[in-house]
Amino acid sequence: MTPRSRTTLPVLAVAFGLLAANPLAAQQVDGLLRDFQSTGDFILEVDGREARSAEIYRAEVPAFLIIADELSSPVLVLPAERAVQTVGFMKVLKRNDGSADILADAELASSGSFTVEGESISFTVDGKSVQVKPRPFLIGEQDLAGMLGHSPEYRRKAEAYRPDAAAVAALKKTAAPVRVRVYFGTWCPFCSQYVPKMLKVAEQLAGEVDFEFYGLPQGFADEPAAKRDEVHGVPTGIVYVGGQEIGRLAVREWENPEGALRRLVASAAKKG
Repeated sequence: MTPRSRTTLPVLAVAFGLLAANPLAAQQVDGLLRDFQSTGDFILEVDGREARSAEIYRAEVPAFLIIADELSSPVLVLPAERAVQTVGFMKVLKRNDGSADILADAELASSGSFTVEGESISFTVDGKSVQVKPRPFLIGEQDLAGMLGHSPEYRRKAEAYRPDAAAVAALKKTAAPVRVRVYFGTWCPFCSQYVPKMLKVAEQLAGEVDFEFYGLPQGFADEPAAKRDEVHGVPTGIVYVGGQEIGRLAVREWENPEGALRRLVASAAKKG
């Protein structure tokens, strides 16, 4: 999987300006009310303070649905109309898979419009100043707690993953020391999908297998750690047994990382 950039607010800021003058987009409001997907790419600030409880959902059109304890109602940001609207909590249907819909009979109340300020969008709701900003990338060595604390999306997906119990049990019985080094990018959509699974595996193998996580920037070809370990795409999972590299997770193996680790470790044990 090669490096790929996420859609960040500098890009969205341009899209907002273009969509505001696009009458076709303005006619697609019904489509904007469905299939919102949870995203950890953004930070919400209310009156200058980060709203850590915030849930931010994004639809492809794009549109944003924002829910936070600091706000009295969910907020819908519609770029096509350059509008900010509120909707009742009972009219938002959230699903366990991280998606959300706004029910068809929802009544939307206007809360004015948003402005684009550098890399953020700003608006006012209930007299409170609200900003949506891009979440900084994680760069360099990271521990498990930092990974889970950085992105609500990573945390939610990790909590939802159920590793294969037999594979985890087998890895706990490995005699030689096992180390797994994971290179990732918080800007990478593939990493958002697969790295949380490895985080859950790391939780279950804590104290048994040593996990290292290293965040890379976009365009990391000359990044020293990536060059040293010959990392050409993310996510990359390198497995070591007794200090020696025994293999790397193939693309398809990220769907079930604990199974891939078990196979690699077992294969190394047979050879050694």
